[in-house]
Amino acid sequence: MKVIFVVDCISNINNKINLIKSHFGNDINFIVKSHFATLFKSFGYEINATYSHNLAKTIHTLLLKTNVDDILVYYSSANIDEKLLQKFISAISNGEKIVNVIPNYNSFERMNNGAYNIYVCSIFKAKDSMASPKLQFLPALFVNELMATHFANKLFEIDPKHVKNIYVEDKEVSNSLKVKTKFNKFQLIPIIVALVITMGLLLTIAFTRINYIMILLYVVMYILDIMMSLLYQCKLHFDDRFLK
Repeated sequence: MKVIFVVDCISNINNKINLIKSHFGNDINFIVKSHFATLFKSFGYEINATYSHNLAKTIHTLLLKTNVDDILVYYSSANIDEKLLQKFISAISNGEKIVNVIPNYNSFERMNNGAYNIYVCSIFKAKDSMASPKLQFLPALFVNELMATHFANKLFEIDPKHVKNIYVEDKEVSNSLKVKTKFNKFQLIPIIVALVITMGLLLTIAFTRINYIMILLYVVMYILDIMMSLLYQCKLHFDDRFLK
C-alpha cells in the first residue's frame, strides 16, 4: 500500500506521521503545501512534491510516475485518533472496496450539501459523495481508473457495492475532516451588484413613475444576482473539495 500524505497543516506533524506509519507502513509520499515546505524539511522528511492551488493535479502527476498500487490518502489537517483508524482498517478488510469517511453534517450543512449537489450533478452528471477527501482508501483497480481520467474524481458518488462508508460522530474529529470554503474576493461582486440594483431602484422611485414592469424587472435582477452568487459559492466549494 502506498500512502499519499498531504501536509496541509504542520501542527503535531511528527505524531501524525508516526501514527500513519505504525498502521500503514513506510511507503509514504509527502505532498506539502508550498508555504510549509521549508519548515517541513527541518523535521528531516523528504518532500515528494509541493502544491499551491491544485493539489489533485499534483497528486495525479506524482502517481503517474509510480506503479499502480492500493492508496491511502491522508491530510495532516484531519485530527484522526486510534479508534477511528481501527475502524477504518477493519473496513478496508481485503482491500477490494473504496473506504470513505463521512463527517457528521448538521441540518444546515445537509441543506447546503443538497443544493450544492444539484449544481454538481447538473454539470458532471454525478453526485459528490460528500465523503471527506482527508482520509480515504482507494484500491488499485480504482486507482488505475483514476489515472485514466483524473485523480480528483475519487470523490464522486459511485455504485454503493464498491464502497464502504464510515460515519464519524465525534464533533472535533468530524469538523477536522470537513473542507471549509475560504472567503474569495470575487464573492464581493454579487454584493456590489445588489447594491447597484438597489441604488437604481431608489433612483427610479425618486425620479420616475414606477410601474409593475419596472418592479418585475428589478425583482428579476435580484433573483439573477442571488442565483449567480449561489452558483459561484457552489463552484468554490467544488474546487476546494475536488481540486485544491
